[in-house]
Amino acid sequence: MNTLVFRTFSTLIFVIAASMLFMNCGDKSEDRSSDFDEERTELKNNLENLKDDLDDKIDDLSSRIETAGDEADEDLEAARDELRGERSDLERAIDDLDNATEDIWDSVKSNSEELYNRVSSTLEDWADQIEDRINN
Repeated sequence: MNTLVFRTFSTLIFVIAASMLFMNCGDKSEDRSSDFDEERTELKNNLENLKDDLDDKIDDLSSRIETAGDEADEDLEAARDELRGERSDLERAIDDLDNATEDIWDSVKSNSEELYNRVSSTLEDWADQIEDRINN
């Protein structure tokens, strides 16, 4: 009888421990999924905000080029084309984020962060260069 009680009790403890372990594993997976979704949303919002800023710069530059008419500096047009190229890169990165899965997340995240850092750090420099070209 004692052996039967001991085996039943041991089995019950094993089942409880296995259940707790299984539940903890599920929580971690859900946490990772939640972290993935939060990171993706935050990075996508950052890229979209940067794209909006870039659109404003492109629109401003286009207006200045139109105002200048035929006298528009080729450098200004080249700068606008360069900004448009960066905008296209941002759009592709946003699409990549939309299509990213957890399996490829590290690569997509790294590429998107590098693009964000590159464009945001040079956006201000471009604005200064454009102002210099317009004023000279």
